[in-house]
Amino acid sequence: IPPLCSVLSSLDTASPRILAMPKQYTKAEVAKHNTAKDCWLIISDKVYDVTKFLDDHPGGKKIILGYAGKDATKPFNTIHNKKVIKKWGPKLIVGNLKK
Repeated sequence: IPPLCSVLSSLDTASPRILAMPKQYTKAEVAKHNTAKDCWLIISDKVYDVTKFLDDHPGGKKIILGYAGKDATKPFNTIHNKKVIKKWGPKLIVGNLKK
């Protein structure tokens, strides 16, 4: 077993080993992000900042903006399969919905 000082010195301090807890947002906080310049959605109790995705959305940004600042779970799940959230979710998530 190596001495403790050599183990500690070998740790990479630039990349933390403990992950931070996801930020939690209330519906009221999400509701403030309701414009094309600041657009958040709630999907399955997760909060996503889709502002930079608006121009890339295949269905156009207008449909997303109709749900800006709101819970879009039901319409999202009606139209999209699970692959969509798996692909884009990690890039757009900002936190969880506070219950």
